[in-house]
Amino acid sequence: MSKESIGSIFVSVFIGLIVWSLLSTSLSSLAMDSIMRDGSIINGTRYTITNDALSTISEDDSVSVIGTGSSQVFKALDGKCVSGNLNNSALVYNIAQPSSRAYTDMLHIPRIVAANPEIVLIEIAPNLLGNTSKSSEEYIEMRFKLDTMNQDNSDLGGWVDIIDPEHRSWVALDEIERMNFRQEYFPEAIEERLSRLILEENNAKEDGTYGWIPQTSSATWVDYLQTPIFPGDKYGFDGKSIAERESYNDTLMKKTGNYNPSYRNSQAHTALDYQISTLLENNIQVILVSPPHHPKALSYVIEGKWDGLNETLNKYELWPGVTIFDQTWESGWTDDHFYDRNHLDDEGRIEFCKRLAPVVDILLN
Repeated sequence: MSKESIGSIFVSVFIGLIVWSLLSTSLSSLAMDSIMRDGSIINGTRYTITNDALSTISEDDSVSVIGTGSSQVFKALDGKCVSGNLNNSALVYNIAQPSSRAYTDMLHIPRIVAANPEIVLIEIAPNLLGNTSKSSEEYIEMRFKLDTMNQDNSDLGGWVDIIDPEHRSWVALDEIERMNFRQEYFPEAIEERLSRLILEENNAKEDGTYGWIPQTSSATWVDYLQTPIFPGDKYGFDGKSIAERESYNDTLMKKTGNYNPSYRNSQAHTALDYQISTLLENNIQVILVSPPHHPKALSYVIEGKWDGLNETLNKYELWPGVTIFDQTWESGWTDDHFYDRNHLDDEGRIEFCKRLAPVVDILLN
């Protein structure tokens, strides 16, 4: 064969690989996206929404406030309530994720910057200030894969250099790696679609229930991004018998006292430094939120045990553009406000809303 023929074959193969890659990505998206959102193949449906949520926020033509963090902020922040209590006109969004932390949230900073909000809320809690434990690595792997497989190159940023080398294989930094992660879920998605087609059975969550995610084209999508579907209070303290509540108070309530937040130089602090500094460099104000804990749970925190939390908040308070909203030690939080020892319920969200709205208003002014 001539050199020209060999060259043509290589070009054809190269083009074929590109086309195959594009088709594979498109087909896998078509087969998987809605299945992953409706809870058929993963329970953590909310973990799939962040990239689409931020893309929606970037197009809202409104003053925007974005709340991030773990389940504590997720269950505390009713964005519609906060928006309704502002003197300014702004949309407040809740994109917090259960069990999240700065180390996972940092992957979304470039897209948050692109969304150009006026304010971003970042959670700092005593249980989130430290390094990744072995027991949490399964969660970290799931989050890194789910988040990065739906990203593109515009999402790459300084967070890449913060990833622990042991976790690098869980992060997709190019289109091939993203496709490989998506293909891990592809067999289950096909199995679910066949089950629906042949057996007329599906594992999707019921519309409107906790964990259900509306489609991005739905009229309720933007409402969901502001005020997610929260678990009913009947599943928390309100649903416990007197005996069950006493047992909880004597056992699980004590866990709060076990938190041992680092003072500095932890994985969490490195991620927080990146998040906060990047937002400030792009003229985005930051509110650091330290959520409340049940008063009885705080009674198990020995003096000085959470100085790492206090010192961390004190450090960032000195950064121009950072506002501290620390509810950890604030008075007025009562049993009626709590779903469990460290999460708020319906009444707690209303109280959180009333306390947060004036802080947001001051910054917007």
